[in-house]
Amino acid sequence: MSSLKEVKRRINSIKSTRKITSAMQMVSSAKLHQAQTALTDMLPYEERLHYMLVSFIHEEKYLHVHGYPGGLAPLKQSPYVQLRDIKKVAIIVMTSNSGLCGAYNEHMEKYLHTVLKEYEQIPRSDITIYPIGQKIANVALSTGCNVCQYFIDLAIDPTYQSCSRLSRKLGMEYMRGSVDKVELLYHHFKNIGVQQLRRERFLPFDYESVKETNPSYGRELKGKQGLVVPQETFSAQEQDPEYYCGYLFEPSRQELIDYLLPNVLRFQLFRAILDSNASEHAARTMAMKIATDNADDLIDDLTVQYNKSRQQAITNELLDIAGGALK
Repeated sequence: MSSLKEVKRRINSIKSTRKITSAMQMVSSAKLHQAQTALTDMLPYEERLHYMLVSFIHEEKYLHVHGYPGGLAPLKQSPYVQLRDIKKVAIIVMTSNSGLCGAYNEHMEKYLHTVLKEYEQIPRSDITIYPIGQKIANVALSTGCNVCQYFIDLAIDPTYQSCSRLSRKLGMEYMRGSVDKVELLYHHFKNIGVQQLRRERFLPFDYESVKETNPSYGRELKGKQGLVVPQETFSAQEQDPEYYCGYLFEPSRQELIDYLLPNVLRFQLFRAILDSNASEHAARTMAMKIATDNADDLIDDLTVQYNKSRQQAITNELLDIAGGALK
């Protein structure tokens, strides 16, 4: 009978654990929905900023080839675009503050070490890591690099205002020459079952990397209007350089591009952090679903084992009684 008590104890213990994993799955699913809504709400504005920047680039290329009309001067190079020899690097790495999200944090930890190996020629004292999330902060402290821990809590509550402060800080560091290159490492949210590791150059900004591809392409987001699957490219008319020429700008083209570029950078960072946040909740939802399903399977197996043992114990007791009666 002691074995029956042990099996019963295990069943009760697993049922208690299942309640926890099931609750965490529901909470993560709700947070994932909020993160997806934040992404879908932000996408139209981000796409329009991207479109405006593409329009300036196309127009500048067209005018450079065909000539500038009277009173129109070529655009000056932005300080955010200037290329320098890479002697100092800043890396923004995004993970979660807590665990129980599968291999989400472990994958980013390995990816960070892979990226650091590419900068072996640079002393670790000249590499600064900006961890977003406590999990990667603990790893960053063991790398020997400089670690800026002021933005760790962005993993909990990513807001545009907080992202703007980080973007401004990185921009000032770059313009002062304190850093020569800034990179973003994060998980890109494709859907609830797929989160892809991404590496993006944040600074210096690369005009040539700004193609006609829609920045939100490759996602499957559920927002207020249902499933949103952005198209890969803009229309054929929007990709024609002549489409952008002939507009009058107020204020000047130079003032507009000087204002537009920092905003594009801020939204690039904000999008990456929202991407990482959605990926975290998706990974935790899947991990807790798998744990709950495994608990259900284990409970079923133990229940069958318990019933068999109980039936065997009853049968043995009946046989003992019957044997005693025959004597």
